[in-house]
Amino acid sequence: LLQAARLVRVSNPTFGFRWHPKVKDEVMRECFECIRQGLGYPSMRNDPILVHNAMHWHGHPLEEARLWVHQACMSPCPTTKHGTQPMRMASATAKCAKIVEYALSNGYDRVVAMQMGPKTGDPRKFTDFEQLFQAWVKQMEWLFSTLVRTVNLGRFMDPELYGRPLLSGISERSVESGLDVVSPEGERGNCWITAFTWVENADSLAAVKKLVFDEKKYTMDQLITALEANWEG
Repeated sequence: LLQAARLVRVSNPTFGFRWHPKVKDEVMRECFECIRQGLGYPSMRNDPILVHNAMHWHGHPLEEARLWVHQACMSPCPTTKHGTQPMRMASATAKCAKIVEYALSNGYDRVVAMQMGPKTGDPRKFTDFEQLFQAWVKQMEWLFSTLVRTVNLGRFMDPELYGRPLLSGISERSVESGLDVVSPEGERGNCWITAFTWVENADSLAAVKKLVFDEKKYTMDQLITALEANWEG
């Protein structure tokens, strides 16, 4: 399949690869050759880790957890009656760059001129990186919690307001239970958070740690002043 993919060179459908320590080197070379040619696949996930992940976080029995596939882009999901989700259904879709922004603004959003996140302290007064990191953690917990609770409520109400008759008609779980396929009843699921702009957090935190707290090239006051001025001046 991977050799054929390199010949045909299509962007869709893509491949997902379940990596295991016993995978042969020649198979890994085929995967890396596809990636080397810029095809964007296969996405590679750690099979032993994700089997345990499915059992620990979502309660899938071992026999079902071993049947996981890549749902949507990356989320591991068993293809079983009670393990699968009926559609791409993230528990939240977050613009994660807001996390580090709020950590550096005490939860205040300058775009909408409102206090959005929790007050985690004036960043100008942070004296070490740990204080900044803990502020970042609190902003992340607030953002993810707010979004997940909102989506969960929407999903709970969805069958009453809309319903999915076609999907329900081809779902074994729905046919047997008489419930709409979107209803969370009878589903173990594989909820995840789609985290856009996630890498900006790591880049930003690393830059602040290095330039402000390690090398002391700049101060937090200088950084916040530059951010408030949008780097102008």
